[in-house]
Amino acid sequence: MQVNSRRLFIQKTAATALVALFTNSVTKLFAISCNTDVNIWEELVEYARWCPTVHNLQPHRLKVISKNEAHLYYDPTKLLAVEDPQAIFTTIALGIFIECLSVAASPHKLKIEITKLHEPIVTSAKEITLFATLKLVKGDGIETLERSLILQRKTSRLHYDGKALSSETVFKIKKETEKSEHQFFSTNDEKIVNEIISLNQKTLFEDLKSNEVRGELERLFRYTKEDAEKKKDGLWSECMCFSGSLLKSVFTHPKKWQKGLLKKLLKKNYTASFNGTKTICWLGGKFENEKDWLHAGKVLATNWLLLTKENAFIHPFGSLITNENAYKKINEICTQPNNGKKIWMIFRAGYSKEPAHSFRLPVTEIIIK
Repeated sequence: MQVNSRRLFIQKTAATALVALFTNSVTKLFAISCNTDVNIWEELVEYARWCPTVHNLQPHRLKVISKNEAHLYYDPTKLLAVEDPQAIFTTIALGIFIECLSVAASPHKLKIEITKLHEPIVTSAKEITLFATLKLVKGDGIETLERSLILQRKTSRLHYDGKALSSETVFKIKKETEKSEHQFFSTNDEKIVNEIISLNQKTLFEDLKSNEVRGELERLFRYTKEDAEKKKDGLWSECMCFSGSLLKSVFTHPKKWQKGLLKKLLKKNYTASFNGTKTICWLGGKFENEKDWLHAGKVLATNWLLLTKENAFIHPFGSLITNENAYKKINEICTQPNNGKKIWMIFRAGYSKEPAHSFRLPVTEIIIK
């Protein structure tokens, strides 16, 4: 073999060996990353745990089955047997959680699909119960919402700055909502806005007269920052725009706040937080069963994140949907969705100072080992 030929042979052999070594290393590295099944789910939950839930109860629990599959459970200790006996709004909350997992997966060009629904949520359940099977699948590559919006999103019960949602913002949200076969409505009509706010306030005070409702809520309140930070769930007084001592007095000594001067002071305190509200919004769509409620959760999550993208906050008026008399009145006041669909959510939207952020359960408590 000639010297030049031998040199060329050695060079080719060395190059081949290097390629083989590099390929083998990459293959091992890829294999390691593929075997860390829990890691990607932990990443997604780190975002999705900041999603809104009814009274910040956070009923969702997740068990990782493989890199691409997980089981979604609900914790029955986080349900509302009195306020939400059919678990409709808990189901919506699980839909929001699933959608936030999906948004969190978008940078990986993945999304979440529900491959199986197990038994519907029942408030009488005694243990953590399987609700749905989730799967990570290839996404469409179109990212309309950055996952950082999940971390920015907050509920604001503060007074707003008197600025209505812009027509451009309303148009964007209407178009996006229509893609999901639901409808988004809004009004800046001062008379309607004030009527709905007044109805919401009246309904809340009526609900609190019920010993059952008040008892269910009382266990959820966190009257101090220390308690809120320790439990990491429930309704922290700072997020409710009430002092902890006042809120505790209202719930532990309700009768003295239901008449006379104290009632007037409480109402004045609560009413002031609605100052500056210019826009009321509501959502309508098919709302008959578990699948509809889950889909409604996806719609609400998308709406909320779109409003967050526009630097706006929302404050849901849940009592106007769950209270039968208030709901009848809302249907008289508000424009109805098409084709016999129902109004299922109503909220005020606008701009305020930065509200407090409720605490959330850590990933280690949400993911079942």
